[in-house]
Amino acid sequence: MAATSLAKQAETMLKRVRKWDTEFLCVGSQKDSFNVPPPEQLLARVTVNLEYFSVNYAICLALFALIAVVVYPQLLVLVCVFSGLWYGLATRPSYLKIQVGAALLTKKHLVQGLAAVNALVVLIFARTVILATVGASFLFVLIHAGMHSVPSNAKGAAQNEEP
Repeated sequence: MAATSLAKQAETMLKRVRKWDTEFLCVGSQKDSFNVPPPEQLLARVTVNLEYFSVNYAICLALFALIAVVVYPQLLVLVCVFSGLWYGLATRPSYLKIQVGAALLTKKHLVQGLAAVNALVVLIFARTVILATVGASFLFVLIHAGMHSVPSNAKGAAQNEEP
């Protein structure tokens, strides 16, 4: 049941992907091109474009993350190690209990412990690369949303028309 609803959500999201060449990058079209907006229209333009191109921006952010993992081998090692650990924990039965001294650890405790260790290790070893990648990707999104004129079929396009 959950897999079916997840597939429907993914299908709904993929229907919202805008055309990369004509709409997102404005290749070959002059009506929806990039320009510098007046300061009073900037916030409205960014808001409408973030709504209209949200799935395209999510794909761009995922692409930035994938490139960072491939370019920095340290991230690739972290992804491989923790993917194996999470897979090993996910394949254990839900009734798993481990006796450690006087304490009895359940699968929920192990998940929380692995999440804490995962976050700590990533923060220690890869924080600069991750923060730089996140910063660069959000800078790309904001520049694109600010410079791209509001598409004519976007919600709120009528109120953002340039005189």
